[in-house]
Amino acid sequence: MRKTRFSLILAFCACITLGLLASGCKKDDPDPQEEQIKALAGTWTLSSVINDGTDVSTQYQQFTLTLTTDKTYSTTNGGNPWPASGTFDFPNATVTDRVTRDDNVDIAIAEVTTSLLVLSFNINSAGSGSAAGITGSFTFTLTK
Repeated sequence: MRKTRFSLILAFCACITLGLLASGCKKDDPDPQEEQIKALAGTWTLSSVINDGTDVSTQYQQFTLTLTTDKTYSTTNGGNPWPASGTFDFPNATVTDRVTRDDNVDIAIAEVTTSLLVLSFNINSAGSGSAAGITGSFTFTLTK
């Protein structure tokens, strides 16, 4: 009987200890950058483009931007501001509201929801044959 009581007490203590250990072990908080990448991933279509305060949306008709969780992008009808494809990354481990494309263009993520993406950036050089609307400050408003 003493052995049984001792075994029961020992088993009870083991259960309590395991329970305390398990409750003290929390899952790691989600990585904010991984969560942002998931929010950005998908194919976005044009709602509007503002260039230096002027609506130039008609210059980007049927523009699409596809972002992947592998930090790549592709575009349709991106013109000078958007190469046909490339990569992007966050500038450092603590930033989630900006990305840098592989062509060194820094892009501010002004807003991202399940259905809306607003990106702002500057294009300082359009290369030879510059035309109106392909340099300056851009704000692309996109929907999913």
